Amino acid sequence: MFTYYMPTQVFFGKGCIAESGQVLADLGKRALLVTGRHSAKVNGSQDAFTGKLDELGISWYLFDDVENNPSIDTIRRAAAFAKEKGVDFVVGIGGGSPMDAAKAIALLCTDDLDDEQLFKGPYKKPLPIVAVPTTAGTGSEVTKVSVLTNVHAGTKQSINTPLIFPVYAFADPSFTESVSQTVTIDTAIDALSHAVEGYMSKLSTPMSDVWAEEAMRFIGLHLTDLKGAIAYPVREDLLYGSMLAGLTIAQTGTTMVHSMGYMLTYYRGITHGRANGLLLPAYMKLMEESMADKAERVWSILGLSGSDDFAALMKDLMGDTVGLKDDEIKKFVTMTMPTSGIKRTPYDVTAADLTTIYKAL
Repeated sequence: MFTYYMPTQVFFGKGCIAESGQVLADLGKRALLVTGRHSAKVNGSQDAFTGKLDELGISWYLFDDVENNPSIDTIRRAAAFAKEKGVDFVVGIGGGSPMDAAKAIALLCTDDLDDEQLFKGPYKKPLPIVAVPTTAGTGSEVTKVSVLTNVHAGTKQSINTPLIFPVYAFADPSFTESVSQTVTIDTAIDALSHAVEGYMSKLSTPMSDVWAEEAMRFIGLHLTDLKGAIAYPVREDLLYGSMLAGLTIAQTGTTMVHSMGYMLTYYRGITHGRANGLLLPAYMKLMEESMADKAERVWSILGLSGSDDFAALMKDLMGDTVGLKDDEIKKFVTMTMPTSGIKRTPYDVTAADLTTIYKAL
């Protein structure tokens, strides 16, 4: 037996907000727009969305102070602002950080959760959420997860509840055209990581595998196209692949790669997608042992000969090394072992395994 639940209505393609944004009228008369400080203004997404809201007679308020890896304090400031303005729905415009922030803000607008309850629940029904991705990476526009920085836990942690699936997602590839080469690489690797981890997860199903394979196909086509000028059709494929990878992890969750990567992001400041890319080759080496059939399928879809070929590709794209100290590794391993990502990994992961992988970085 397996289940499949995906309540988000997706509008995909250039101009989708102008063409289909009339559905927003059903959500209320006041909206909170949640963005980062710059990109939504530069790539045209904010203007496209506010233009549609103005056309529909919907008042809007802007909270544009979301940082990378948003903090609980930021979420609480935004929720207080939203409640002061009496908004009816929340819109996340940007990469994973603004979209994840919007989800948590929507929860806090209807429920006075303390910092512990924020990550554990139980939850009341939040305000409706709308997501507008402007990078091709997180897939947050179609997931039930919000990842925040939790200073109490000393790492990034997830809010995970079907209540925060966005009602609508507007995925316009043109908004990704101004993304830098570095961010394009990082986010593409993040999306690939979602597809691969979801495919290998203990919670994978025949339906999630369909999305995972399709995501790998669209992303894999362009892993050698991520440097230099990127044509619009490539941007379109990357955003589509990212969304499909999001559909995958909405059903399966992620595995040890994300759990280990959160440590690199929180303590070493390595971007999320890049952290995943550093860890993926060692992960796939383990998967060749425990899930040989699926690992071989991954290599076939990506057009690679195996984990060594994959490791060479990741090194070419990123070229990073980390050089962790022994005390750091010990701390990271201790914090990673109890996580849900380890439990979802279809390999009997030991502390020694994690230590070996971290040391290799």
